[in-house]
Amino acid sequence: MVDLSDLIVCAVCHTDLPLDRITCEGTGCCPQCGRHYTCEQGVYNLIPLPPPDEVLKSKWAVWEKLQNNGLIAYTCAPELNLSVGPREDALAFKTFCQASGFLLDVGCGPQHYPSYLPDGGDVVGLDPLLGHQPRGFAFVQGVGEYLPFRDGTFDHVFYASSLDHIMAPERSLIEAKRVSKPDGCINLWIDGIFAASETDQSLADLSRWEQYRVMVKKGLRSLSRHGWIHKLGLRRTLSYVSRIGTMKVPEGAADFFHFEHLTFAAVSTWLNELNLTIVRQEQFPLYDSLFVQVKKSR
Repeated sequence: MVDLSDLIVCAVCHTDLPLDRITCEGTGCCPQCGRHYTCEQGVYNLIPLPPPDEVLKSKWAVWEKLQNNGLIAYTCAPELNLSVGPREDALAFKTFCQASGFLLDVGCGPQHYPSYLPDGGDVVGLDPLLGHQPRGFAFVQGVGEYLPFRDGTFDHVFYASSLDHIMAPERSLIEAKRVSKPDGCINLWIDGIFAASETDQSLADLSRWEQYRVMVKKGLRSLSRHGWIHKLGLRRTLSYVSRIGTMKVPEGAADFFHFEHLTFAAVSTWLNELNLTIVRQEQFPLYDSLFVQVKKSR
C-alpha cells in the first residue's frame, strides 16, 4: 500500500501538513493557510472547507444534493452505477489506458476496487464519499478541483466517468496536469458524450412529471443494456426506478446527478487551453462513451 505521508499536501496552498498530529488527534490545520482537515477511520479528509473560491461557493449546495442523489443510486444498484464486476465499458477503459506505474483515480467512487483499475501497481484514489473501508488501494477524501498531492507525482491520472460530476471540470484538469509527471498521462472516460452532443433540454427546466418520465425512460434504456434488468432482478429494478422517482433535480443542475452533460467540443477546448495534447481516443458507442488519453504538450 502507498505511503500517503510522502504525497499529501494542503489541497489549497500545497504546503506540507502536520499529518502526525492530524492522525493522532483526528484534526489539524495547514500551517500556511489555516485550512482545517480531519482524519476518520484512518482516512484523511482533505475536502477544503469552506470552499476556497467563488465558483465552488456558488455551486456547493447544489453539489451536495447531487452527491446525496448519487449515493442513493450507488446503494440501490451498484452494478449499474459503479464500476464493479465485469462491466464491458469499465474493462474497455482499463484496456484503453494501458496504465502502469503510479496512478491517481480522481472520483474513484465508494466501491472497494473499481474494475477499470490495473490488477497491480500503486494506486491512490480520491473521492468526496468515504465509501467502502478499507479500500483495496490508498485513499483520501477530497474534491477534484483541489487535489491534495505534490506536483509531478503520478504517471497516470484517471477520470473514470467522474469529470461531469465535478463542479469546475477545467480547474480539475489544471490540477491533474499539476500532479502529473512531465511524461505522465491523463486518461478521461467521458460518459454519455454522444447523447450530450444532441440538443437536449435540461431536466431542471421540465415539470416534476416530465423529469420523472425522462429519467425513467433513460433508466430503462440503461437497464436494458446487456441484460441489466435480468442481472438486478425485477424486484430490485422496480425498487431502483421507484427510488429514482423520489429524487429531485436541484436548481442549477442538468439532471439528478450532473451539473452539465459534457461534449467533446467543450472538453477539447479545455485541453487546448491547458496545452494538453490528445494522443489517443476511442469511442465506446454502446454506452455513449468516449475514452481520451492526453499528455502535456512539449
